[in-house]
Amino acid sequence: MGMARTPRPDEPLSIRQLEVFAALVDQRSFTQAARHLGLSQSTVSAHIAELEQRLGLRLVERDRSGVEPTRAGRVLLTPAREALRAERSARMAAAELMGLLRGVLVVGGSTIPAAYLLPGWLSAFRARHPQIELKLRGGDSREVAEAVAQGEADLGVVGGDVSPAGLRRTRVGADELVLIAAPSSRLAGGRPIALKALAGEPIVLREEGSGTRQAMLAALEAAGLGAGLEVALEVGSTEAVKAAVRAGLGVSLVSSLAVADEVASGALAVVPVAGLKIERGFHLLAPEDERMSPAGRAFRDEVLAHARAR
Repeated sequence: MGMARTPRPDEPLSIRQLEVFAALVDQRSFTQAARHLGLSQSTVSAHIAELEQRLGLRLVERDRSGVEPTRAGRVLLTPAREALRAERSARMAAAELMGLLRGVLVVGGSTIPAAYLLPGWLSAFRARHPQIELKLRGGDSREVAEAVAQGEADLGVVGGDVSPAGLRRTRVGADELVLIAAPSSRLAGGRPIALKALAGEPIVLREEGSGTRQAMLAALEAAGLGAGLEVALEVGSTEAVKAAVRAGLGVSLVSSLAVADEVASGALAVVPVAGLKIERGFHLLAPEDERMSPAGRAFRDEVLAHARAR
């Protein structure tokens, strides 16, 4: 066997090595990164070792909690993701020129858009572009915005008031938050209550970063109830909120879209609140055109068409 060729100093970095590096940082484990990429663990290790040797820098280190990027690794991560995004866009642009729009479209969605808006939009998009593999990535509004900003998702739809630098934010829908209670609750008589009647009432909250939580706390604070709020439970999903309210742990404000079935079946009750109307907009977060893949642009146009038709 001949000796391995030493790369020239000005020779471009390997896209595959950058892909492995980004996956390793995301997965925080050589084993998980290998599984994610469909490679052997030894291959992942070899790619990282070659990249570190090529740059003359240590990019990752192991500790008890897993693999973490070094300072140099954190600096490299952003341009690495940009390079991977550009490489994917180049491949998809070539396919688009041939009339064969292909590839993978990763869409981020916060809780309510992911459950009640995006499935229908993705279904319509798939009917037009069946060759594209679709991936829906869930998270709270802040997590989705970060994924789009970092290039881990092509675009996202969120309910929270987030707008990272470098992303376009376009309103694509709206929802109303309603107060829900267990059918056995003293508030569930069907008659409107005053907002001040919630003083001292146990509240079930979503986690930090949730758009629903932001809207709920803003409404209660505007009514002068922020300081005396009794939080009975904080949970990480709308389904968990509904389960907690059904169990009698407290009341909560949730999307009307999310409780339509439970209200119809009598499992939950909507409590009318006099003078309270909380509308929350849904927004599309997308990079500038030059940073967006052809599939991302096509899906953005699909979403905007749905928004105009509402």
